[in-house]
Amino acid sequence: MKGYLLPLGVGLELASLLAQLPWLSWLAALVFLGYFLLHYRRLNPYPRWLGFITLLVVALAAYRHSSDLGLWAKLASSAAYYTSFLGALGLMQLLAKRLPQLSELHKALLSGSKVVLYPRYVLAAGSIGSILNFGMMNLLCGTLSEHLKRYALTDEQRREGLRSVMVTTLRGFALVPLLAPTSVTIAIISREMPELTWSIMLPYGAVAAAMMIVVGWHRETAGLLALRDNIGDSSRAQGMVGLLVGSLLGLAAMALLASVTVLTASQAAMVLVPVGVISYLLWRERSVKVATQEVAENMATMHNEMFIFGCAALLGGALGALVPLEALAQWLAQEPKYNVLLAVASLFSTILLAVIGVAPIVSLSLIAGLLAQLALLGVPIMTPAVGLMCGFSLAMIFSPFGPSTLILARYSGEKPFRVAFGWNGRFVVSVMPLLLLLLFGTYWLHS
Repeated sequence: MKGYLLPLGVGLELASLLAQLPWLSWLAALVFLGYFLLHYRRLNPYPRWLGFITLLVVALAAYRHSSDLGLWAKLASSAAYYTSFLGALGLMQLLAKRLPQLSELHKALLSGSKVVLYPRYVLAAGSIGSILNFGMMNLLCGTLSEHLKRYALTDEQRREGLRSVMVTTLRGFALVPLLAPTSVTIAIISREMPELTWSIMLPYGAVAAAMMIVVGWHRETAGLLALRDNIGDSSRAQGMVGLLVGSLLGLAAMALLASVTVLTASQAAMVLVPVGVISYLLWRERSVKVATQEVAENMATMHNEMFIFGCAALLGGALGALVPLEALAQWLAQEPKYNVLLAVASLFSTILLAVIGVAPIVSLSLIAGLLAQLALLGVPIMTPAVGLMCGFSLAMIFSPFGPSTLILARYSGEKPFRVAFGWNGRFVVSVMPLLLLLLFGTYWLHS
């Protein structure tokens, strides 16, 4: 019975979103708490340490704000939402195991001119990730594993092929905070600073995205070409028209749900992905028990990532209640030069903190709160906001503790540290000088 607590918690959170009943979200948080208390020893070492640190910070916040019931309601809702975020969208991997058309997606992306091979893969991953978020990682990585099983590849060829495609997929996912209106980065920045809308941030994000694509273009194209040559399959991908139609219908359904309800595009995806996947399982298996068991087992494989995201939400909210952001903002507002220094600090601190285990969403929440205080004091905040956006993008692929890295490590069989540093280290070092130029250029435009 306790194995079904994760689906129950996700279901309660989705019901809370649809019915706009906060108490359902609080109940979902209690269900998640129950599950992770029962399975705490089964978590990996990093999630256990993160849970312990989160408990200490929340206890300190409780000591200082014991009478602030609104804070606890907000923390519970945030933890339930971000835990459910991964659980709901991660169900896409159940489709990856059953729909042969999804496996053909990689054949289609590996075809065509070698000049556009890498950017097409990156942009396709980014486009899917803008709607499904971490569900894109499960979808593309799951279908890749199934796709490569069809060919007589050596272990070395399979391993290198997995590395090339998964790195490219991860780079595409890193574009989501820069370009997508559905990204958590834009959501938090625009919530804290309403004057910085997605359309205003997009030109700077597009420049940063172009820099990142150019840096990875040469190195990863060689790996993708080697995989295509090793596969040696020149036949056309089948079922792409049906897959395109299905994808467009899914996107249209998400857009429709977001337009007629109070849900955002990401929240609409959170609701419709589980509905679509479970409906398909019921139609395919003709058994409620089998469908429910598969959903529960799928979420159980992701419980480390779900726990990390939930803790990050709690940690960010609790630290925000403890750090004196107003006093810090008043000190920074004294000198205009601090603006560009804050931008550089936002870029580097988000990445460095992610490397040592602080989830990027924690840094994002704290720095966005600080920028909001600076905006109230009349300080231009575009430059540090761009730095924060770029820092969050790179932190997603350079942290050995992040959900995206853990998902790739699970599918590839590699250690998370190798995925973060071995696969992405040179890329991050190469792109950082270009992003610094972008920050200085933004500061010059707004000074």
